[in-house]
Amino acid sequence: MPNRTQVENLTTQIESIWDCQDQLFETIARGNDWDHKHGADWTFADVPFHLAYCNWDLVIRPIQLGKELPVSEQRSFKGPADLAVYNSGRFAEKSALQTVEKSLADLEGSRNELRRLLAEMSDADLDRPAWYPFGGGMWANVRAPLQFCLAHDWSEFMQLRIHMGLSEPVPDPAITSAYVARMLNMIMPRRLNSNAANGNQFTIVYAFTDPGVTPVTVQVSNGAAKIVPGAYDNPDLILTQNAETFEKILRGIQKFPDAIQSGAIHVNNFETLTSFGQLFPAT
Repeated sequence: MPNRTQVENLTTQIESIWDCQDQLFETIARGNDWDHKHGADWTFADVPFHLAYCNWDLVIRPIQLGKELPVSEQRSFKGPADLAVYNSGRFAEKSALQTVEKSLADLEGSRNELRRLLAEMSDADLDRPAWYPFGGGMWANVRAPLQFCLAHDWSEFMQLRIHMGLSEPVPDPAITSAYVARMLNMIMPRRLNSNAANGNQFTIVYAFTDPGVTPVTVQVSNGAAKIVPGAYDNPDLILTQNAETFEKILRGIQKFPDAIQSGAIHVNNFETLTSFGQLFPAT
């Protein structure tokens, strides 16, 4: 019988985040609060619409078609600007008659299709080719869009929870741990000031107060930033926060200096913050 251990683990984690999302959607529906602002441009009603098209475009179609995915659907995102253009285009296509009920139904339809695909997979199928649009677009394997799905759904859940002013539900700490490590891997090497990093050795530990969420170490050495799971001994800087604060800063909901000033981020050594700012000026 084909091995499905990895597929079942991914399925469990994805379903867990969907359950967290649904709890928020149910709270919004009870208060008929779908028109509530979600950041500068969205409302709460836009979240299921966004999740549905991302599931179809960036997860389901690449997995379904593999190497047969049309070139027109092989999207390329080099950075946040490309993502903004993609989202703007999809929102421009949104019908004026699109109700929140339809968006929720579309979202559930996309989930059901992904459930069907996962139910038919073995662990070996995770190695099949699939298009992955990030990093400028590339052929990867089926794991890549599935891991994107998990991370994207965690992020959209947490942003919605933040805008709702809630502290629950709380995601599985293993999913949160994977998310923060993934994002640090994506952003810290890109933000590193290579001139400041040359000849510099500097270690930062991102520590989290959420129960079960594991720390991540960013190690600057030989002009590069390396992301390592766990907490290194005697780092130059420890930034202690919860996962919600991490997401707020990442998405521009809160500024890094404001988080420090308010106590949302605890800094173990203020004297090393200047060096950190020189190495990662965009933080």
